[in-house]
Amino acid sequence: MFRKALVLLFMTVFILTSFSTEKEVTRIPIVSQDPLQENLYSYNSGFWISAEGIGGYSCHLSGHNMGLAEIDITAGYRFNEYIKVGVGIGMRYYIDQKDLRRYSSPLGMPLFIAARGNMIRGKYHKTVPYWGFEFGGSLRDGIMFRPTVGLHIGEPRGAFILGLSYMGQNIAMLNTKAQKINHYTGFACLRLGYEF
Repeated sequence: MFRKALVLLFMTVFILTSFSTEKEVTRIPIVSQDPLQENLYSYNSGFWISAEGIGGYSCHLSGHNMGLAEIDITAGYRFNEYIKVGVGIGMRYYIDQKDLRRYSSPLGMPLFIAARGNMIRGKYHKTVPYWGFEFGGSLRDGIMFRPTVGLHIGEPRGAFILGLSYMGQNIAMLNTKAQKINHYTGFACLRLGYEF
């Protein structure tokens, strides 16, 4: 009795699996037949440009703090989705700078080199985390650096970018003896832009 039940169970499983298997062989498409594969290289490398607006506030625990508003344009070469490099220029406006800067004009012009890239592959995701790092200087002030983490939202070649940055900047100022010095100031920044 046990053997008959085991044979019946085996035959039932065999019949069900034979009907459920696919009769056609699915072939992997070759490069010329799949338009996504044809365009994959063009998505991964080539010229890129981004335009961003940045707002931030200095992080002094005591004393006077100031804000900044900045517009940047960055352009360069994209090696793949994990690394792209470029150069950038911007226009910065210091808000409520009071006696923190030695210049009466609240304007600055940052010039920098930039590197950024996705943290994970973006082919199958509309929202991808990204990293970035900028190093350069600002006219009338000094050297600056700006690491960033954020989100790349959209297509690989057309997306909104939203990021958080810490900016370290040497600010040209006057000390209490009216001597010109550079004072290191840290800023917490929020960035919003569009990347092509």
